[in-house]
Amino acid sequence: MERGKRKSWAVLIILSVLFATGLPVDARSLRASKPRDDLSPPSITGRNSNHREPSADVELLTAGLQELGAAASVLMDANTGTLLFAKNSRERLPPASTTKIMTALLILEEGRLDDWVVITERAVAAGGTGLGLRRGQRVTLRDLLWAVLLRSANDAALAAAEHVGGTTEWFVARMNAKAAALEMQGTRFANPHGLDDPDHYSTAHDLALLTRQALHNPTFSRMVQTREARLSIQTGPKGRVVKRRLLRTHNRLLGQFFGADGVKTGYTERAGRCLVASASRGAHQLIAVLLNDTHRWTDAEALLEYGFAALGGQVPKLKVYGVGSGDIQKGEGG
Repeated sequence: MERGKRKSWAVLIILSVLFATGLPVDARSLRASKPRDDLSPPSITGRNSNHREPSADVELLTAGLQELGAAASVLMDANTGTLLFAKNSRERLPPASTTKIMTALLILEEGRLDDWVVITERAVAAGGTGLGLRRGQRVTLRDLLWAVLLRSANDAALAAAEHVGGTTEWFVARMNAKAAALEMQGTRFANPHGLDDPDHYSTAHDLALLTRQALHNPTFSRMVQTREARLSIQTGPKGRVVKRRLLRTHNRLLGQFFGADGVKTGYTERAGRCLVASASRGAHQLIAVLLNDTHRWTDAEALLEYGFAALGGQVPKLKVYGVGSGDIQKGEGG
């Protein structure tokens, strides 16, 4: 059987088990003793016993997860940092525009969002997806941040990095210092946008750590769950001409998957399709990372549903899209 068809059946198996069972009550207090990088389910502790073997339902779900197409993946409990699933999670891979999670976090921590940013020639020359900014135009740092997170605009990322850091090089140095502080041991940044560079890489595990930290910032959390926003660009003599742009998120899970509330997509030819997704139900919030995955949307749904079921969450009926057809979304850069 071809890989795409086999993986589609696996996803359908996962969802069928979820619909039928929702997983037993015993799974409500799932914990993993340490990060794991195999495909085994975490141990499950019941309220009325010291230890129970993983249920057949969890084992079946985990067996299905083996067929997920990502080169590397992680499922993390955002509240506790517990890893619920990991596959090749420490492998160093190009992260594409998921890089912008770090860029956005530093902008929020070290910048002033009401500042006006003057667009430079270097920012204009950024490749990939952008706003089409021109030298001398003025945009608030807040609007550039919206463009970074929703449009994945590389020119906006460079302009914001230059403004906050003084130079792109200094900003990148701050990105790497922040990564070290977060113990992202498999990460090195070479730019603020995520376009391919041999010295620019991360891991699924590190991106989950980064996202968990970023979601603690209420502004970041609010922005990444927003589906569209408007920005203004001042141009012409003395900025008298104002251009307005409507930005729409690339995150197809928002508004489609129950509880979805972020975070960031990415694509380059070398990195493939990447996704860092978050979703919340009740007291639980989960972070899923999928690197180089042509079926990232369906795989993200399956991974998140597995996590919520294992934690005892309710499982509603899903809209499953993209099964067997791959991810043909256009328009991302970096």
